[in-house]
Amino acid sequence: MKYRKIISTICIGVFSLTCMSPLLWAGEQGKLLTETIDKGFAILKDPSLKGDEKVQERRQKLWEEISPIFNFEEMSKRSLGQHWKSRTPEEKKEFVELFTNIMKDAYIGKTDTYSGEKVVIISEKQDKNYATVQTRLITNTGTEVSVDYNMHNNPGRWTIYDVIIEGVSLVNNYRSQFNNILIKSSYEELIQKIKAKQSKEETSTK
Repeated sequence: MKYRKIISTICIGVFSLTCMSPLLWAGEQGKLLTETIDKGFAILKDPSLKGDEKVQERRQKLWEEISPIFNFEEMSKRSLGQHWKSRTPEEKKEFVELFTNIMKDAYIGKTDTYSGEKVVIISEKQDKNYATVQTRLITNTGTEVSVDYNMHNNPGRWTIYDVIIEGVSLVNNYRSQFNNILIKSSYEELIQKIKAKQSKEETSTK
C-alpha cells in the first residue's frame, strides 16, 4: 500500500470514529480517542471555518486538536529504527520535528475529503501500558478496511504510536523507506531528502 493511501485511510478512519457511540468504548483509550475526535469533527463542521479562504485556519485548528493524541517522538524513534541510537540529541530533536511535519502535511490535507465513512469497533485489548484498538472502516461503497491503533500509556496519558492498515504498519512503512536511503547513502542525505520533499509540498499547497 502506498504511503499516501495509508495516510488518507488513517485520516478518514480517525474522523469517522465520531460516528460511533461512546458506549461502545469500554477503555480509557477509546474515551480519549472519542473526545479528541469529537473536537476535531466540530471544527470540520464549523460554518465559520467553511470555504477555500478558511482552509489554512481550519487545518491549523484541526491539527492543534488532533496532534496531541499522537506520540510523534515515539513514532520518529521507531521509524528510524536502529539508526536512532547513533543520532545526537540535536539530531533527534530535528528528526522528530521533521517527522511531525511529514504527518501534518500528509494528514491534515486529506481531512477535506471526508464523505461520511464509518468505523466499527471490533475490539480493544490492553496489556499493562500498551493497548490496541481494532476497527473496521466502512466506505460509502461498502468496502471494509482493517484499521488498528497501537497506543502506549506514557506518562499517564494514552497516545498513538502506530497505525496498522490492512496489516501494513505506518511506522514500518516509513522505516523501510528511510532505511533504503540510509543503506545507499547517509543520514545527512535522508534529512536533505525529507526537507526537499516538505519544501515541495509546502509550495504546492500555497
